[in-house]
Order: sequence, then C-alpha cells, then structure tokens
Amino acid sequence: MSNFIEEFKKGQLGGNKGLPWGPGLDNISKAINGTQRRMMYTIASSPKVGKSTMVNYAFLISPYLYSLENPDTNITWIYYSWEMDRVSMEFDFCAHFLYRDFGLYSYTLPEGTTVKKENSIAISASFLMGHIQDDNGEVVKVPEDIREKIKIIYSNRIVPLMGEYAADGTLIKPGKVLFIEKSENPTGIYKEILNFASFRGKFVYQKYMRGDKEEEKLVSYKPNNPNEYVIIILDTIRKVSKEKGYSIKETIDKTIEYETILRKMLGYTFVNIVHLNRDMADIERLKFMGDLIYPQPELIKDSGNLSEESTHVFTMFNPNDERYNLTSHFGMKIKDNNRNELFPNLRTIHLVESRFVPYPQHFRVNMNGALKDFKKFKE
Repeated sequence: MSNFIEEFKKGQLGGNKGLPWGPGLDNISKAINGTQRRMMYTIASSPKVGKSTMVNYAFLISPYLYSLENPDTNITWIYYSWEMDRVSMEFDFCAHFLYRDFGLYSYTLPEGTTVKKENSIAISASFLMGHIQDDNGEVVKVPEDIREKIKIIYSNRIVPLMGEYAADGTLIKPGKVLFIEKSENPTGIYKEILNFASFRGKFVYQKYMRGDKEEEKLVSYKPNNPNEYVIIILDTIRKVSKEKGYSIKETIDKTIEYETILRKMLGYTFVNIVHLNRDMADIERLKFMGDLIYPQPELIKDSGNLSEESTHVFTMFNPNDERYNLTSHFGMKIKDNNRNELFPNLRTIHLVESRFVPYPQHFRVNMNGALKDFKKFKE
C-alpha cells in the first residue's frame, strides 16, 4: 500500500475509480464507486432470490468484459464455490453470453413441438445442458445455428475466463478464474491465499529480538503488479469447513478475521455470499415494516462480525414472493387488482451498511434468471 500523499494523488487522477458492475447495475456501481481493492463486500438474501447471479454479474462477468476493453486493467479471481460446480456455472455464463454477444434470449420450437404448451423457451443453462423436455417427453435439442455460436463463446469467453479442462476434469489451460470446489477450513483458505500471493509478489519480513533469540515477523507485501485486482469470492461463506474445535459461528468469524488481515496486507478484494438468518416473512416483521420491508443486516446468518468487518453490505429482496403478500413495495404498485405481477423480473437491492458512502440506499433492478442478466428498472 502507498502512503497518504501518493494515494491522494492517485485518487485525484481518477486512479481510485473502481471496476464497474455492468450496465444493468450501473446506478449501484456509481453509488459506491465500483469494486475497489482492499474492500470486503457482503451480499445476503434468502435462497433463490439471485445473490449468486448478482455477484457473478457485478464482480466477475462485467469486470472481465471491462478488462478486455481496457487492457491496462488486469484482474484475477479466486472463486470458492461450494454451492455450484464449475461446469454448471460455465453453462450459466454461456447462456448469458449468447444473449450479451448475440442477442439470443429465446428459441422458437419446431412446428408441432411445445414445452408446457408454449412454442418457445428461454435460452437457459438448462436448455443448453439438455435438461428441457417437450410435452411428448423428448429432449429439446439445441439447433445447429446456436451450436455454432456456442463454439465461439466457448473459445472466446469461457476458456479465457474459466480455463480449459479435459473430459476427466484435468486442467489443460488456466483461465482468469482459479475455481475451487473442495471444502476448506479458514486456516486452509488463509494459507492457500498466502501461497497464491507468494507467486505474485514478495513478502517483506522484519527481524526483531525476542529475549536473546532473533526472529522475523511479516510486516508488508509488495505485489509484482501493483495495479492488478485480485477478487476472491466465497459462495456461500457458511459452507466453509469448520475449524477444529470451533462452532459454525466461530468458524465464520475466523474466516472474516483472516479476510480482514489478507485484504489489508495484500490489497485483495473479498466478496462473501451469505444466507439470511431468519424468515423474512415473519408476521410481526411484515406488520412493522409494511411495504417498506427489506432484509436488515442483523438477519445475516451466523455471524455479526461479517457485517461489522465488511466495507459494504448489500441485501437482496424479491417483493413478488407470495410469502410477503405485498401488492406494493416502497410505494410502487407491483400487483394488479387480480394479484398478477406487474413486474415479474423485479428485484430490489439494498445497501444496508457502508464505511464510505451514506446508507441505507435502495435500488430497483430487473433480473432475468435464465439469462443471468440485469437491466435498469423502468416503471
């Protein structure tokens, strides 16, 4: 890390402008000045709301595309994924890039073929993986023209980002993402990241005397490329393996302790994906908050330290979820008189804590779960 004067000069020259979150989340990105080095971001929601989709869009896909347009921006990711395997994520990314690069979002089925009595389907990961059956029980196959585009996306997007693997899962060619599926405890993660850093810079030690014995202590780290971003994603942090003799809460707290040490020493960025602790549909909560309901930081599962140590904490919410019985949200009507959804893809994202910008701040977005894409919300 530089000194005060150098950091001030850098900021005035625009050097502290963070990585953008992409066009669909641009308003949120601007509110926090993008993704910064040495920061810890926490994204929390109930299951199936879209927090992993948001993280992949904001912290991986969009910065990656930005780096292609800005060659001086070098980004490497370490992705601890204990909820989704690598191949499934690659299919998610393929569906996204079919839309983003080629504008493909739906496939019109051959004449006489229907799925759930519809004659078209979304171009989703499930479709690409052969998981969609038509109404006669036959697998809906990807047509040749889309297959050709998939080949292009695999070569130009998936391999450079995720790497190339043999049929048995052996890595042939590394990508920008170091993808880790095996379970780790906090100390294992800490050591793994230190080892990763040792190949990308130099640790500086200082000698000191303990009694009559000379010892060394780690005092700083000098990266080979001070401009490189290293973004470390943990999905979800609750699935970190327990430290020996620790409870789940103590294990998560230890993980956050190590993350805090590493982000300050190495300048790395940490992104934690977490579940909420309690049911958002609690009757008393709904009575108290009404249509202003959104997830609060105290609902984050198993750890108070997570929100305390994070530089930014976001929660995500689906106002259309029937459990909440909402017809309006933050003063906007979201269902008609027959309780039909007016905005089926609506999600709200809430900045609930921050060390650097005012909070709370509330944002509406459109999320397409099949395409793993976000759009700015328009009423």
